[in-house]
Amino acid sequence: MSKTYLPRDKRQDVPFSLTERDIDILRAVNRYRYLQTSQIQRLVFPDNKTKQSTARRLKYLYHAKYLGRIQPYIVPGKGGAEVAYFLDRKGQELLTEMGEKVSIFKKSHQVKTMFLQHALDLSEFRLNVELALQNHSVVEMARFICDFEMKGHADKATRLKRYKLYHEVYHPLSKERYVVYPDGLMILQGKGEYAKKQRLYFVEIDRGTETLSTIRKKVIGYNLYQQEKVQDKFGKFKNFVVLIQTSSQKRAANIRKNLVDQPGSEFVYVTSVGEVFSHTIFNEPIWLNHQNQRDYLLS
Repeated sequence: MSKTYLPRDKRQDVPFSLTERDIDILRAVNRYRYLQTSQIQRLVFPDNKTKQSTARRLKYLYHAKYLGRIQPYIVPGKGGAEVAYFLDRKGQELLTEMGEKVSIFKKSHQVKTMFLQHALDLSEFRLNVELALQNHSVVEMARFICDFEMKGHADKATRLKRYKLYHEVYHPLSKERYVVYPDGLMILQGKGEYAKKQRLYFVEIDRGTETLSTIRKKVIGYNLYQQEKVQDKFGKFKNFVVLIQTSSQKRAANIRKNLVDQPGSEFVYVTSVGEVFSHTIFNEPIWLNHQNQRDYLLS
């Protein structure tokens, strides 16, 4: 294909042929909902040392209307933020024709800044998990559900109740309502002789905007959730772990301090986003446990 100048912000018809790698890109974006160039590179072009070839394929997929893109908020003094990509109509139609399950969102290009940044943080967390487990000798990921995934018969539910991870629990004495709606759910499973062993994790991406009392209420909700054994709808899990990735080490320490003596805090592990990478998420003691001590996730 000869090099063609393509404007950044205005689509232009250009002939090009879809490759298997392009299909891999579309599948990845469909799975994650929003991905930035460097994230797609790590997923689909792991052997490339630069983003050049990734950016080139994304450029053509955008102009051919397979992908849409949106510019995240640019923090003053920190340079330009990478463009985020989402599955556009042609990409949705193509994957549907191929028999893929496609999540269709009509206004992916109109999301608010805070929602987009939160979604990209969840994508980064999930990406680090997937990369960490690619060649793991003992553990693999059996399932990952994101907050945007809907129930199979979502049309029979209303509003937030349409989503797979949304659940309401009520305190047996006060009758107060608590919402359990994690950003993600992850099931890890053993390999080989450990194949029958599974662990359930709920993922909370905290950007430091919620009050500590709100987080405390979430943990109360998770405690009631466990008492009612709601997690059984995802498998026979006696208990689970709540993973909170927050904005800084100071914030992580404050969250743990706020949860002292709170029933349900024994399920909670907290870390800061600056400590989470594919090589640390399971292999280094980056998580604060209920005793405010650093621990390994798979200990």
